Amino acid sequence: MHGQPPLWNVIGAILLKLFGSWQMQALQLLHVGMGAAIAGLSVRIVAHSTGSRRLSIAVGLVIALHPALFLYEAYALYTLFAAFLLTSAAYTLTAAPSESNAGRALPFVGCMTALVMTRGVFHVALLIPCIALAFTGAARPRRRQLLVLGLLFALPLGWYTKNQVQHGFFGGSSWYGMGMWRTALFRQDTAILPPLLEAGVFEAVVLEEPFSPPSAYRGLGYDRSSSIAVLANNDQHNVNVPDISGAYRTSALGLMRRTPGRYVRNVVTAYGNFSAPSTDFAHLADNRERIGLHARIEQWSLGRPLLARIERGLNGAYFGSLYFFLFPVVLMAWTAEIVRGIRREGWSSLSADASVLFMGGIIAYTILVSCAMELGENVRFKFMIEPLFLILTATLSYRLLQRRRHLER
Repeated sequence: MHGQPPLWNVIGAILLKLFGSWQMQALQLLHVGMGAAIAGLSVRIVAHSTGSRRLSIAVGLVIALHPALFLYEAYALYTLFAAFLLTSAAYTLTAAPSESNAGRALPFVGCMTALVMTRGVFHVALLIPCIALAFTGAARPRRRQLLVLGLLFALPLGWYTKNQVQHGFFGGSSWYGMGMWRTALFRQDTAILPPLLEAGVFEAVVLEEPFSPPSAYRGLGYDRSSSIAVLANNDQHNVNVPDISGAYRTSALGLMRRTPGRYVRNVVTAYGNFSAPSTDFAHLADNRERIGLHARIEQWSLGRPLLARIERGLNGAYFGSLYFFLFPVVLMAWTAEIVRGIRREGWSSLSADASVLFMGGIIAYTILVSCAMELGENVRFKFMIEPLFLILTATLSYRLLQRRRHLER
């Protein structure tokens, strides 16, 4: 397998083995448990970051009653699991580093390792700053702890190495080249494309739509066979897909270099898709209709009807929701909060506020990677970090309000 990291398939296999034909019911119950844990952990994180019991309960209720949480609990893919791992990772960092070297480092790195082994959008390189953050302010780790950390790091590194040896790419997913081409190609001036193809800037795969069945590329020389059944099917797990995707990636980079302005505008469009209400994801449509008013509350609270009117007057602009504006505002406030902590307390503030530092950093990373390498299903990437974003927004808002009250006294 090369399309995605293996952990989600392992979980599915375990559920199938344990529950047989009841696998999907068991998965939904597991998702419901994870959803409850996300809400519960959010209460603990906000309480630790602000000291406000009322605010922490309010944030927990908002997340528990979030319509997208209900819908993703019934969605049989890894989105909710990724959100659970990210929220759990943030929670582990609320432990004081002085309690024990392993008090937060090992659980935190364990959560992030599981995330890297679940979603290709989170690269193994993320574990390096994560390990550094987990041990910031702590005593030197013991030999046994270093061994466990090494083993945790070796799991995704081994998977990436396997992909490099077997399929020729060092990553968690072979599909991102096709996503990059789709992002770079959107709304391009079609007149410039044939000359670039003739000049060899593009690979011949661009004559086909990205994510076409592998059989469509056989005439272009992508005709390897495999004795492994899953690699021989005419789908995106076929043995030829890594090479096909790599050719799309090469073509995408060539197009980006020649039309950087168009690519930046396409990333902004992807960011608009990313900012849309989480319930807008197409795969959730049937269940979204079932919860009716509950889903529409999200649309109204995020200003979707108002923004739709504004967009109609702006000739093709798409903001998605108020998140389009909230993400940069909150991330700028987060940056100011981190800088303020360093100026007041030195670098030790990073250890004391590690959870806040992590939340802002992983939110920014997810937005950047999800919009730079995909144009289409961006909104489903957002829900992974939406609980953390609500937690971070509440935390920073509370701290700002408390400082203003203090100055007014």
